[in-house]
Amino acid sequence: MKKTITTIMYTIMVFALMFCLSGCGENEKREETKEAFNKTSDAFNEVADLINENSDAIDDELIGVFQEMSATLNECKDAIEENEDATDEEYDEVIKSLGEVDSWLEIAKEEVEAEISAAKE
Repeated sequence: MKKTITTIMYTIMVFALMFCLSGCGENEKREETKEAFNKTSDAFNEVADLINENSDAIDDELIGVFQEMSATLNECKDAIEENEDATDEEYDEVIKSLGEVDSWLEIAKEEVEAEISAAKE
């Protein structure tokens, strides 16, 4: 679980930083990026809600990691909304990274559910 969470956080931080340092681009790609971010945010919120509802069964370190991830996602959202100068390639890279985060969140959700089940037994 720790490796998965670390990978997710690393990816989010990388594309957030990359996005903050970008060039110029199209509004269509920006909207596509916002949609991808919203999808990732929804997936993150689903796992975070699961953790919050079962916080007594979840390790405090994991809760802290998800709190940090929430802050990072908020920073990423701000960067997407404020940055109108990204290239299409940079938007595509962010969209790709968000897709990877979605995949890892699915794995994280399964692992969180397993941890909750184990605590209830």
